[in-house]
Amino acid sequence: MAGIVLLAFGAAFFPALLACVAILISRPEPRRLILAFYIGGLLTSVVSGLLVLRVFESGGAIAGSTATTPHGSVSIWIGLVGLLFAWLMLSRRGRAEIDAWRARHPRRRKPHEGPSWVERRLNRATVRIAFVVGAAINLPGPFYLLALGDLAHGFSTAEQLFLIALFNAIMFLLLEVPLVGYLVDPEWTEGAVAELGTWLNSNGLRIVGAIVAIFSAGLILQGLGATI
Repeated sequence: MAGIVLLAFGAAFFPALLACVAILISRPEPRRLILAFYIGGLLTSVVSGLLVLRVFESGGAIAGSTATTPHGSVSIWIGLVGLLFAWLMLSRRGRAEIDAWRARHPRRRKPHEGPSWVERRLNRATVRIAFVVGAAINLPGPFYLLALGDLAHGFSTAEQLFLIALFNAIMFLLLEVPLVGYLVDPEWTEGAVAELGTWLNSNGLRIVGAIVAIFSAGLILQGLGATI
């Protein structure tokens, strides 16, 4: 269960979801947009998660992922690569290396290219658009697939349902906390949401790096345990 909870926190700070949260809370009067995005994302995530879980239980695969645990050496190599990416995101030297690489390989944008589809929609979001974007981007990602693989064996149906609900509750914390705040103290929440948006824009890369580092270290330990 602890591993599933850790994966849920990783999913909460997955770059795509983090970017959407940062955009939503920066909009004027974001309460209704956050709620619509949350409902759309939660419906998609829970329903698709249950479907993927059934596929895993029957021995099938989704996007190349199965419920089986990879060989120990595979876990170790994936963990080492993950630690490298975490170092790039967390360290000043690593971020300098990324900036230097970007300077040497500038992306060639076509004249008509601009922000991504998600950014364009959320920047002029209505409640309906926020709901659709929330539903569109919250299909199971890598952390969720790993958690569902763990759930596919050794858990009762009731435990599976509880842990899927817990995973999603944690994954959407950055949306749930402001929504509760708007109910309890709307005025304070307005200021706190604005500060959160600024903080996410400044620290999002470090957060993702920390999650990747923890997860990668866990993979290395799992691989070492499987090979010893």
